[in-house]
Amino acid sequence: MSDPVAAALRELRREYHAESPARVVELERGLAALRLGEDGAETALTMLCHRLAGSGGAYGFPQVSTIAREMERLLQSEPHWTAARLDELQAGIQDIAEAFMRVNAD
Repeated sequence: MSDPVAAALRELRREYHAESPARVVELERGLAALRLGEDGAETALTMLCHRLAGSGGAYGFPQVSTIAREMERLLQSEPHWTAARLDELQAGIQDIAEAFMRVNAD
């Protein structure tokens, strides 16, 4: 890979990582809306997870993609939200935040 291309990819990855706190906040807000039973919350949170699952790997964050994909599957498979299922989603959000933080530490 040429240096300009590698530099451009590093910059894109850096920008994506810089946006990670906002992505985590979006997920937390989506989960809060789901907990409150707001109309469209499940669909909105599913879409957030779907986008993160796709973009995470593309920008060099495969663990983020894996976790978001698992969350997306959970959202698509569980029509009745129990406290345990909502806690699983909360744990997934925490795992994503930690995955981004580990990359920052590396």
